[in-house]
Formats: sequence, structure tokens, C-alpha cells
Amino acid sequence: MTDRVRGSCHCGAQRFSAPAPEIVTHCNCSTCSKRGTVAAYYALGEVEFTLTPETLADYQWGDRMMTFHHCMTCGCPVFADSDAWTTDGGEERPARITLNARLFDDFDLDAVPVRHVDGRTDW
Repeated sequence: MTDRVRGSCHCGAQRFSAPAPEIVTHCNCSTCSKRGTVAAYYALGEVEFTLTPETLADYQWGDRMMTFHHCMTCGCPVFADSDAWTTDGGEERPARITLNARLFDDFDLDAVPVRHVDGRTDW
């Protein structure tokens, strides 16, 4: 069984657990850069949430393919979700949950490989 990691926003109102990531993604698109996130991707059903809906806000931009969720109390970007979609090149992408790996508790991000994505110029 895969080790699970737990995480939360700074104030603890939004909590989650998921399998420990084998790789994380650093993207330099405007959203990831300004939010300061490092992404860990999961299939639907792999992440367990304990959320406080009244203090969870969402944001969409551009093509609205993803919804970004952050805690209204402490401001931490917690996760994003996206529906399944097909790229312009015909590649099918499944629906997924993207956790902000910077919020993982007791997890060494430096011990995991980082994939760098140039979202600033490639999208």
C-alpha cells in the first residue's frame, strides 16, 4: 500500500490526505507563479478531503478548464480540479485533482523529483 501524506491550509480549515507523490510539478504559468504552488496530480477518488465549505472559495480563469480552490480564512491555495478534456493534438487528459504539495505535512519536497513545465509560453 502506498504511503499517504496529509496536508492542510495554514489555519487547518481545509484538510486532505492522498498517496505520497512520486513526482511534483513546478509550472511557471501566471496562476501557478502568482499562487506559489507546486502541483501533485491525482486521479479522482485518490484524495480524501475534510473541507470547511463556508471558508472555501473557488476561482476560474481563461478557458475555465480548471477550478482553483483556496481557503478564505488564511488564503492558502489548497487544490484545483479539472474535468476530462482533449488537447488540440487529440491527446485525452483524464479528470484530476491537483493538490498544492507545499501544504503537505511532514513531507520532504526536496526528496521528490520536480518536473518543470513552461506554462508561461507553452499554453
